[in-house]
Amino acid sequence: MKPKSKLEREMLALAQKLPPITEKQRQYAYNHCFTPRAVYKIRKGEVKCLCCGQTAVYPKAYIEACIDVEEYDCPYCGKSTGIEQLTKETKTRETKFFTILTTFRGFQVARTFEVSRCNYTADHFARYSCDEIFQTWLTPEGKEVITGRQCHRSAFSLTWDFHKPLDIRQHNASCTGAYAMEDVYDISGNVLYPQVRVTPLIRRNGWTKRLLRYQNMIAMTDAMQWLISAPTAEMLAKTGQLDLFLYMVRNNNKGLQLWLHSIRIANRNRYIVKDAQMWLDMLSMAADIGLDTHNPKVVCPDNLVAAHDAILKRYTRKQEKLRQLKQIEEAKLWEAKYRETKGKFFGICFGNENIIITVVQSVADIAEEGKAMHHCVYAAGYYKKEHSLILSAKDAQGNRLETIEVNLRNFTVAQSRAKFNKTSPRHEEILQLLKQNMPLIRKAAEAA
Repeated sequence: MKPKSKLEREMLALAQKLPPITEKQRQYAYNHCFTPRAVYKIRKGEVKCLCCGQTAVYPKAYIEACIDVEEYDCPYCGKSTGIEQLTKETKTRETKFFTILTTFRGFQVARTFEVSRCNYTADHFARYSCDEIFQTWLTPEGKEVITGRQCHRSAFSLTWDFHKPLDIRQHNASCTGAYAMEDVYDISGNVLYPQVRVTPLIRRNGWTKRLLRYQNMIAMTDAMQWLISAPTAEMLAKTGQLDLFLYMVRNNNKGLQLWLHSIRIANRNRYIVKDAQMWLDMLSMAADIGLDTHNPKVVCPDNLVAAHDAILKRYTRKQEKLRQLKQIEEAKLWEAKYRETKGKFFGICFGNENIIITVVQSVADIAEEGKAMHHCVYAAGYYKKEHSLILSAKDAQGNRLETIEVNLRNFTVAQSRAKFNKTSPRHEEILQLLKQNMPLIRKAAEAA
């Protein structure tokens, strides 16, 4: 894409003036981008080191010993590597991304390189290359500009066009056809050169090398951009709240502004948040149940996990009460409808000297039945079902035995459940009584 603004034209001009990387930086990339490993051919007794590309011949017993300890010491380059069998699936060409964080002409820039290592079977040396593919520029105002090479992506490959000049690029995670649908210009997860240079502005705003521990989770350019443009990010970095800083960058500040007062209290008490997500969830639930999120005892627990779980229990109890109240309100709305559709069955009662079976006559009674019997007759909304009739079987002392659902389409027992959806000792007796008295229910239905 051609530059469209003065800033983009300036960044593109600066990108073409960047000096080549040093041999030290190049060698660091070669040494740290790839896993040291070697491959062997057990029949030929050959072991090829993929670090230097040299092949050595050994007795079969020696190779088997290396396989047992999963380690091979290359006699040519001296590196200790893992060892694996050479197969058709063994990669002969490996590619990684390598990023250098530095400054140029007063701007912060992340220079990203494609580092490759080729180990073709016939070659006696490993072929390394390190080519610059794009640069991410940050201005003192926090604006980001990407300059780089054009890339060609498919479901299986990603290649860079080094024959065309640099131009302006954009983040492209949503483009179709991208392998793994990843953002090509996202530097998170790249191998970083350990010597980092930042502008005085970024350093003043709280940059610390401790942020590099999150390089696999967030792009360091995103972290720097937040430090430049967001006072909250600056405050978090300077006070050592790095996990909250990570949360802020990854979630685009969502949900964090609500808890600035709690963060300030944590800072005053020198409390460092180790798990931002859990801590913020705890504060949210604490506020919901009426706890004071300005209180250090709430904000700065000694054991975050235990405090979170304790508040979660109280929060769950409150939600359960609210759910029950909501169900009661809903039940009141359904009472009239229930009487209208099931009122013709009210008064039906039958049984013997041990069991009494009656029709449940209100939605409130169904709710009480479900609560007492620990099943879902109320929660599942059986009172709303047109062709379901709910009855309750009790013993001679009035203790609940089972809750029964009769299907009014075919006048059969759909289910009969005791506590916790089990069956009572009198289950068969209850079913027999229902079978004998089903004509009463049929007659009431037909009479209407």
